[in-house]
Amino acid sequence: MEWYFAYKQELEDVFRQAEERTAAFPAPFQHQGLDYLARFNPLREDSTRNYICYLLPFWLQEITGLALEICRKLSLGNVFVMAHYLIQDDVMDTAADNCKSQLALSQLFYTECLSIYRDLFPASSPFWSYAQTYVGEWAVGVTSEGTEDYFQGNRHRVALKASPLKMAGTGALLLAGRGDLVQTITAMTDTALLVLQMSDDWADWSEDWEENSYNCLLSHISAEQKKAYREGLNPEMIQEAIYVRGMLASYAGIANQAVQQLESMEPSIPGLHMFARSIAEELGEEAVEIESGRSLLRRGGLDFWLSRNMK
Repeated sequence: MEWYFAYKQELEDVFRQAEERTAAFPAPFQHQGLDYLARFNPLREDSTRNYICYLLPFWLQEITGLALEICRKLSLGNVFVMAHYLIQDDVMDTAADNCKSQLALSQLFYTECLSIYRDLFPASSPFWSYAQTYVGEWAVGVTSEGTEDYFQGNRHRVALKASPLKMAGTGALLLAGRGDLVQTITAMTDTALLVLQMSDDWADWSEDWEENSYNCLLSHISAEQKKAYREGLNPEMIQEAIYVRGMLASYAGIANQAVQQLESMEPSIPGLHMFARSIAEELGEEAVEIESGRSLLRRGGLDFWLSRNMK
């Protein structure tokens, strides 16, 4: 995780600033906000893996030449962007009793994001036009789930829900006078976000099945059976596809192809490449582990039992 450890000190500073700003929220939102931020702090072992949200400005530093302080501000802005939109997603996906307080907290996070970005970009900056585009992409992404099978169509549209997170990368390029690279870098970011979503969907397929949320792995299994998304599927059939027919291997292969595409694009962004590659490799390793278990089963139950219990 060189792509992470090289910037660990920077992330400590970014999240310290995020916590200080959140602690200034009106009661009771400071405590709720700090608890929410803790779920996404990459310095915590139980955190989610949204590293790309915070690290993209640092990964782009070789191209932009921006000072670390500017990269920290862009990263800090993205912390609050992420917090805002994840709460929005949570409220849409669940019928929580506390949705009123969640939406209020979400707006406080968004206000912080705007405050940070207003310090960096005047009203005339094209940054705000790009930001509006990314919010529009997010809106399309969250409302079209379940109606369009993006994984079998335009696969990169899987990343639409995460589009607002591209604000920091685009902002870095604009501040460096490299607006000519915005389209290329956002396409590369979308590719990495696709791989991340594929990994999350492998981990969450059972939960997504229960909640009827769109899931790339379920799309892959449906397509393999030449059926519409989720048509005729049930949890037992999904487990059979994964653990008997080896569908995770072909799924991991798609992630690997996406990483290869990313690595072939210019300009090279080593941090982004290594991040996406590490995720694809994890998927591949889990597919190999499943295949190893199947091989042991084919050789006999005793071998399988010994492999699991005599270590």
